[in-house]
Amino acid sequence: MQKNIIENIHAVGDITAKFYDQSCLNNWQRAFNKMLLKLRSKFPNIMHSYILGTLAREDRRFNVICNAGFNAICRRLVGDVTYSGQINKALLGAGVGTANSNDTHLISESYRNDIASGTDNSNVALLTCYFSEEECSGVFTEFGNCIDGMSGANTGQLWSHLTGLNWAKDNTVVLVISCKYTFVSV
Repeated sequence: MQKNIIENIHAVGDITAKFYDQSCLNNWQRAFNKMLLKLRSKFPNIMHSYILGTLAREDRRFNVICNAGFNAICRRLVGDVTYSGQINKALLGAGVGTANSNDTHLISESYRNDIASGTDNSNVALLTCYFSEEECSGVFTEFGNCIDGMSGANTGQLWSHLTGLNWAKDNTVVLVISCKYTFVSV
């Protein structure tokens, strides 16, 4: 009976990356976006007004939920306030390997950014993050989210990890990543 209960509880991470070409924007639109970037640390939800440009590519994957993140949530459930339980960072990496539930950080983290917005609906958490055209560039092979991450690499409790990507981003592309975490009892 106990084994059956454990097997029937799931957390699923559904990640959608959208790549928007900014080269079609005029000077006014570019200036507007730069203003929003300066304000986003004070007003994270302001990024919903960011002018994205033309959708060039979309990639949807399911990722691994990591034990480190589950541990942070479980500690909160019993009153341990070591961790807030908030997923606050989105991570991009260039490492090669396979994501595992025992991972505590990306294989080779390259860049991280704050989560721009988050909402919940029943047993679903929806998070969005933006990587602007000027913030970072390269080929990213891994993605993750962490709880209570700081600005430095490998900080926070790794919540999710996704590998095997080929996300090429240059300084004309805005990368918008939507993370949908669903908790189900089946």
